[in-house]
Amino acid sequence: MNRSLTVHRRVHDPNEPGAEPPVVTDESLVVRNYNHETVEVTVQFLDPDDDMAFDRTYALGPGDVASTPTRLPRGVYRVVARLDDGALGTDGRDTADCLVGSDPTETAVVETGNGVVSVTEGVV
Repeated sequence: MNRSLTVHRRVHDPNEPGAEPPVVTDESLVVRNYNHETVEVTVQFLDPDDDMAFDRTYALGPGDVASTPTRLPRGVYRVVARLDDGALGTDGRDTADCLVGSDPTETAVVETGNGVVSVTEGVV
């Protein structure tokens, strides 16, 4: 069976009356666990007014990767990641300002390893 998929991208024109930024539907958050133990990572996105725009906790096994479409309007968000793992004896935290959009470079990346959590912008 041959199926085709058509992808449409709408360009946001801020001068258009009543124009809202497009909602991001691609996977705009990637969470990776490089630890040899299962970890629990809480990821939050804060908008420019410091309001919570996204909040989710992931339980990731060794080597697991989770990718999530956040369905947020394209923009810069303060991404806060917290590693809650008593087994590793850590309660690490990291933050970064990330542009979240539809392009792979407009992705928040949260990675854990050696009991540490880090937040970066863009899939490498």
